[in-house]
Amino acid sequence: MSTPLALPRPACLTVAVASGKGGTGKTLVATSLALAASRGGTPAALIDCDADAPNDALFLAPASSDTAPVEVMLPVIDASSCVLCGACRDVCAYGALRILGGQVMVFPELCHGCGACVGVCAPHSIAEQSRRVGDVEWGRISPGLTGPAGLDVVTGRLDIGEVKTPAVIRAARARGTVLARAVTILDAPPGVACAAVAAIRDADVLVLVTEPTPFGLHDLELAVGLGREMGLPMGVVLNRDGTGGADIAAYCVREAIPVIARIPFDRRIAEVYAEGRLVIDEHPDGAAWFGELWRSVLALAAEDGAR
Repeated sequence: MSTPLALPRPACLTVAVASGKGGTGKTLVATSLALAASRGGTPAALIDCDADAPNDALFLAPASSDTAPVEVMLPVIDASSCVLCGACRDVCAYGALRILGGQVMVFPELCHGCGACVGVCAPHSIAEQSRRVGDVEWGRISPGLTGPAGLDVVTGRLDIGEVKTPAVIRAARARGTVLARAVTILDAPPGVACAAVAAIRDADVLVLVTEPTPFGLHDLELAVGLGREMGLPMGVVLNRDGTGGADIAAYCVREAIPVIARIPFDRRIAEVYAEGRLVIDEHPDGAAWFGELWRSVLALAAEDGAR
């Protein structure tokens, strides 16, 4: 294992690591960044919000873990008392209730569990029942890997066939809040849809991981747009630097977004990652890369706090 990194200790910080597309190296960055924070003496938690395909725990292997189910509330219609007034249909912003064939139909995939339909139903024909959509698992990494501060790993996992990814992400983040660590690293799902919004909401710093390809640049632009809409200070990690045909650095200059780390295109990185090992430990430059990245994240947070 590398020598522990001597890094500053923030009082409380939430860092979201995100990307506009999959396959950019987001999980590679999130896992090593969490270890860099922990080895600097900061109690940290890594929350895997990529609930459709979580794999942070595969790299970090918590010694022991606990699990809790994630459930959502869905409306159930009592047809015997329903008068087909349409109030539930009209109040639902997501179109989860429809009157079809003389009855109210519920489309659970569209329901957000807000309970508005229950509140407006005059004959009280709507009740709610819980439905499992996934689970949250959490455990501690051994001090030998993380340093004395320790690192908690929380994994949100969506059940097969379910679509309520934001609900699982919110539950995973709530578990992280219970752990009350000084630093929380959020490994967000790729893209800019509802799941990504749920993962990065209220973060202090947004780290966007991209690659120098036309696809990488296009999706980085989308991710930057989301970050700006949510008012988050941002920095870009350029992975596989030295390959591809897109000038990410020029784009970042135009948009006044700092490139806070460059990870080169290196076969050794691919080999380490493919074998489920940690780049921060297994690559000779890994500790330096992620130590500097952690310092840059702290600088971004401090700069935003000074505004």
